[in-house]
Amino acid sequence: MQQVTTYRFGHEEVVEVDDDQVFDFRPGLTGFDQYHRYARLVDGESPIEWLQSLDHPNVCFTMMEPFLFYPNYGFELSDYDCQDLGVMQPQDALVRCLLTLHDSAEETTANLMAPIVLSRNGGRGRQIVLQESHLPLRFFVFEAMRVPMAA
Repeated sequence: MQQVTTYRFGHEEVVEVDDDQVFDFRPGLTGFDQYHRYARLVDGESPIEWLQSLDHPNVCFTMMEPFLFYPNYGFELSDYDCQDLGVMQPQDALVRCLLTLHDSAEETTANLMAPIVLSRNGGRGRQIVLQESHLPLRFFVFEAMRVPMAA
């Protein structure tokens, strides 16, 4: 267990995180190359998760499993990424997409072009920038999650 300081809700909070929820990102996330250690914070049954920097408590990203709102989401990891992350089978990886939050929840978007891959084997993480992808950079999450009511 590790104690992690976060400001994810605007005020200082210290949470305990299992060691298997700590990931080393090399290289760092796009635009945050100087930060390499992150903890995955999960709150109960909520589909929203956080990727909290262990190097700086003010750096925290909101993320979500893309299959919840985009069931056919998929991409291939390169052999290099699989080997470096320790991902030998699909179930070895957790795939998440970073969210951009807005004042209105309906405006929340997910970045499908640069998913986060967290390895269950060895605590490595990486942001994968999908080259030549048709996937959107800003996908409206909650619009996609709406299910039509049956008549």
